[in-house]
Amino acid sequence: MVLGDDHNLVRQGIRALLALSHICVVAEAKDGRELVKQVKELAPEIALVDISLPLLNGIEAARKMRRVAPGTRVIFLTMYQDKGYVTQAREVGAWGYVLKEEAPEQLITTIEAVASGRHCFPSELAGETVRIEGEKLGPCEREVLQLIAEGKRNKDIAGIMTRSLHTVRNHRAHIMRKLGVHTAAGLVQAANEMGLVRLEALRDKS
Repeated sequence: MVLGDDHNLVRQGIRALLALSHICVVAEAKDGRELVKQVKELAPEIALVDISLPLLNGIEAARKMRRVAPGTRVIFLTMYQDKGYVTQAREVGAWGYVLKEEAPEQLITTIEAVASGRHCFPSELAGETVRIEGEKLGPCEREVLQLIAEGKRNKDIAGIMTRSLHTVRNHRAHIMRKLGVHTAAGLVQAANEMGLVRLEALRDKS
């Protein structure tokens, strides 16, 4: 298993919990881009992923992992109970969804279920499909928007995404036009509404 969470203490706690059930964590990642790289290299059976990862959120990371390691089954471990996130999780091919407020036994049960080939989502979050606005933007534009919302400059974004500065500026202009937004604050708010970042998480890290 590969574990993706940006909090070191959380990763250590989860790793210790999994070890009690003889579940091996072969690698850890503190951001979405590192997670995709680890999964591509190791092709683990399961990736346990937090949704609110920096640099590339868990949903977009899962979308990339589906391409580079189609055999890896993604389980989201998150604090977010929004049905919109569950909808997105299903759309990117996740096999499970566990709330961090659940008892530790629920996480183990979900991992065992997914390992045996069964999808596992909380019954209270089942039901109608709920959309989070975001279809206006392409995958690269969503990545750029998240990085803008995290306070990265165009030059930083170009380095992180291995794109030219010109490309990043074009993406930024396209995002603003598509969303009808004209300020950096407006872009942060848009990223929050799309579920690419959470304002409270940004405040906690500031």
